[in-house]
Amino acid sequence: MFHDLLYNAIFFNKFDSVLNRRNLTYTHNTTNMLNILYDDGYFTNSRNMKLYFQKYYPKKLKPIAKIIYLHGYASNNSYWSHNFCTKLAEQGFCIYTLDYEGHGKSDGLWVYIKDFSLVEKDVADFLKKFIHIEYPLLKTFLIGDSMGGAVAINVSRKNKKISSGCILIAPMIKIADEAKPSQFLHNFLINLCKYIPTFPILPNSTTPESGFHPLVSRSIIYTNPLIYNQKPRLKTALELYNVSCSIEQNLDKINFPFFVIHGKQDKLTNCEHSNLLYNLSNSEDKMIKIYEEGFHCLLDGPFEALILDDILKWLKKRI
Repeated sequence: MFHDLLYNAIFFNKFDSVLNRRNLTYTHNTTNMLNILYDDGYFTNSRNMKLYFQKYYPKKLKPIAKIIYLHGYASNNSYWSHNFCTKLAEQGFCIYTLDYEGHGKSDGLWVYIKDFSLVEKDVADFLKKFIHIEYPLLKTFLIGDSMGGAVAINVSRKNKKISSGCILIAPMIKIADEAKPSQFLHNFLINLCKYIPTFPILPNSTTPESGFHPLVSRSIIYTNPLIYNQKPRLKTALELYNVSCSIEQNLDKINFPFFVIHGKQDKLTNCEHSNLLYNLSNSEDKMIKIYEEGFHCLLDGPFEALILDDILKWLKKRI
């Protein structure tokens, strides 16, 4: 109780309330997509929380495969992923998106990750209980962007045959050695999390625009009102750190098909870590491509057409 009172007195943001997040109106108009059908709704997870999902699929053609797009940290699926999902649906794919707990229009405190394994479980359950039931004869692929790459890796590693492969876009798979806290600081943060887990108090030198190519309009970046632009919450940061360390320690156990892509100019996740994933994994079907002038957010910017083409080529060879 004292924790909540103190949090509300110091840090409360209107988007901490899921009702305020759900009351937002999208800037894009899905009714004008001539060759695409669009649905949205809520998936109830094992904790009785409502998670917001969207579905894009071709209007006149039978889908050729299914894809779930997994968004990154501090983001959601209501804005930036819309054009990407639309383009994939135009190519005959059925695309699903799911806002994680606390993200976008899903239940939960805004961008608070209490337990990363619960994010993974929600995605796995959504795949098994919803996506796999629709068009059961079609293959399913995961596309994980940044933190979504970590979700895709762990869901695929822990749930054998849950998909036919993953596309990992600038995945979060390792913490740079120079960024790792000392053991003393690590233990201190763990103890602090017991008392103020939701407090957004960790230093953060990045902004939403730091992940985009300089040619991407700043107005486009900030049209997404649900992009979390606060300091990282204490427990959220600790969960991201722990899952990155876990993935790093288990790279040799990754044996599912994947295509990892990364921008060499990425300042949020290191492209060398994707090289490490490629070299240490035991996947028989694996591919990597580094875009010399690419930044972190590869789905927007001057190379988005090239990147979409590379993604489509990889997918269509495996349908």
